[in-house]
Order: sequence, then C-alpha cells, then structure tokens
Amino acid sequence: MIRLDLWLTLATGEKLRAAELAFGDADFQGRYASAFRYTPDYLADARAFALDPAALPLSEQEFHGKQLDTPLLALEDALPDDWGRRLLILCHSLPRGCQSEPYLLQALAGNGLGALGFYPPGQTPGGEANAASLLELQALLDAAQRLEQEVGNPGNAVIDDTTRSLLAAGSSPGGARPKALVYDGTGQWIAKFPSRSDDVDMVGLEAASLELARLAGLEVPDFRLVELDHNRRVLLVKRFDLNPLNSINMRGRLHMLSFRALLQASGYYVLRYFDLIAALRQHGAQPEQDVPRMFRQMVFNALLGNTDDHLKNFCLLADASGYRLSPAFDLLPDTGDRREHVLLFDLTPLPPSPAELAALGRKWGVSGAAAICQEVEAAVLRFSEVAADNKVPANEITRFAEDIARRCRTERQP
Repeated sequence: MIRLDLWLTLATGEKLRAAELAFGDADFQGRYASAFRYTPDYLADARAFALDPAALPLSEQEFHGKQLDTPLLALEDALPDDWGRRLLILCHSLPRGCQSEPYLLQALAGNGLGALGFYPPGQTPGGEANAASLLELQALLDAAQRLEQEVGNPGNAVIDDTTRSLLAAGSSPGGARPKALVYDGTGQWIAKFPSRSDDVDMVGLEAASLELARLAGLEVPDFRLVELDHNRRVLLVKRFDLNPLNSINMRGRLHMLSFRALLQASGYYVLRYFDLIAALRQHGAQPEQDVPRMFRQMVFNALLGNTDDHLKNFCLLADASGYRLSPAFDLLPDTGDRREHVLLFDLTPLPPSPAELAALGRKWGVSGAAAICQEVEAAVLRFSEVAADNKVPANEITRFAEDIARRCRTERQP
C-alpha cells in the first residue's frame, strides 16, 4: 500500500493540500487499485476547484479506479511520457519492482509540469529546482544523446555530474523525445533536443510549425532556436503552466488537464474533434473564445499535416475564472507520412479540404468558420518561406511544401 498527499500550487504560489491518494499492492500482472478523495480543508476553501470537472467533481465521496485509469487520468497527466519516465527511474535509482505510477508520482514530487505535487503523508512540499541553467544547454544535449542509447539499459548508463543534471532537468517534461527544463533571466523553457534517430530536421520543422501557427492566428508559447556546435540546434519553448507574473522564481503554477483525462479516453479511443469542442462548451470558462480557437487548431493540424493530434496534445489550464484552452504545442508536419490523424474530423481520419473544413465549422456552430479556414490556409502555404528562415534543409522543404499544397487544394482530388 502506498499513500500520498496531493498538493496543489495556486497561481499565487500558495500550496493547498487538496487530496489524499491510496494505491494497493500490484498483482503479478502489475494491476493495482487506486483511490482518491479531496481533503475536508480543500473542500471548505473558497479557492478550491475540481481537478477534473468531469471525473473528479468537488465532493466528499471517494473515487476508485484501477491504476491511474478512469476516473484518475488527471493524475496520470502529471507524469512525463517515455523519455521523462526513463530518466525519472534513473534519477531516483528505482528498482524494477518500484517503477509503477505510484512510485513515479512519489519520485516526481512537485517537479512535474502543471500544478500537482505528490508527497508522503505529513511531508510538507519544499521548493522545486529541477531546471538547469541555459548555460548548460550544450552539456545537456551531449548527455541526452549519450543517454538515448543507454537509457533503455540503466545498468550501462554512465552517471556523471552532467548526466545527473540532465536526469533532474529532463525527467519532468512529457513526450517521447529527449528534452529538459532550463531557465534564464526570463523564466523556464522546455529545451527540445534533436534525437539520434531523426531522419529529418525535427527541431527546425517544429520551430517553423510554431511560427506558421502564430501566422495562422493560433496562440502559441514563446519559442526560439539556439545554435550550438557541430551545426546542432535546440528548440526552446516557454512553459505556459507557470504564472507569468512570477515565472522566474517558480512560485505560481497553473493546473493542466489534458483532453485525454477530461474525456476519460484511456487505451484505444475513437473520438472526433467535435468531442473536444463539445467538452469546451460544457466545461470551459470561455467557450465563445475557445471553441473558435479549437476549430482553428483543427484546421491548422489538417492543412499542415500534424497527424500526431492525440488527446494529450490538447490541454486546459485552470485559473481564477475556470478552465480555458492552453496555447497550441507539439506541432509538426506529417514527418511519418501517416496521412491519417488520431482524431477524426467527422467520420474520417483523413484531412478534409479547406472548403470541407469550413462546412464542418458551420455544421458545428463555429462562428466565422469560413474566414478561419481562409486565414489558416494562407498561413500554411507560406511553409517554404518560414521553413527556409528556420534553416530547414531544402529537400525537406520541398517534400513538406508539396504535401501541404496537396492538402490545401480547394476541391479534394480522388
């Protein structure tokens, strides 16, 4: 049995003991029971809000589940994905029998993205300082590329001082690709590194995609490319889960909730973009603004070819007004030549034409759908120019520009 206290860091930097967690011992298949309940003090606090308005409403009841599945997917949101979990295991030297989610939550403590922290009962949360200095970026990239080969075999990993810095700074961000948290005088950034397995310039392509998204009217985080030695580059993306008024000292946090958790979509799921729009209308604090924003992101994903549009790549942020749509992130053209999207547009995973997208917007009651489609199309057709500005190789520019032009045809070709 593992028991943990869940602490919530508010945008002001204050910390509230929000809930109690209990996890049973795992069986031979790794399955375990989970339980969650809000603390009486949290329920009585005027600042309290539901950590998942659909699955964990403010209530005195206990919520029970298996592992961190329904209804506890909001807790799983706090954990990093593949790369970060492997580094978390290495950083805390977790043996094989202590690598399940409850142990990872305890190891993560308050160092994850978002506002949730996990501590043994009675332990008071301390200050979190898992980010590395921007001055260490070169060394962090070297360590990341070395660990990419070694991290799957922890016994072979060489843990020196630089690697320890990477283990601490890289075990929080989500996603499967190598990355780390770094800070400078303006706040914290997610540093996205090139991978040894890349066959295209993923760093330059993501920077170009973020710039295209900005031109298309999407809200995106601040970002910039940093040039290092041997023609290597790192993409820095500003954290948007920190209160911008005190992001430098890391005091204030914004609670992040993925649409995977909100829609309780564990395992294999078949969902449409309209399900995200419906969830915004039901649970969002500003649906009149966020529904058109979600539709704009859908159109952008369709025309750019961002087929990695799974539900953990869409988030809500909680502030004093309630839940609102986060900036867009993890944007890339179809580097894997998948063509099919994770989310359905209506009844198909294949991207509709701009005219068909506008028709979907009208069908779903999205204000200004046709104008949104025109604005997004005009922006993504600037891919070649923007990619060249971000020093994407010419052959890759040609490849993805042709792919984008095909999707932007007004009438779908057979």
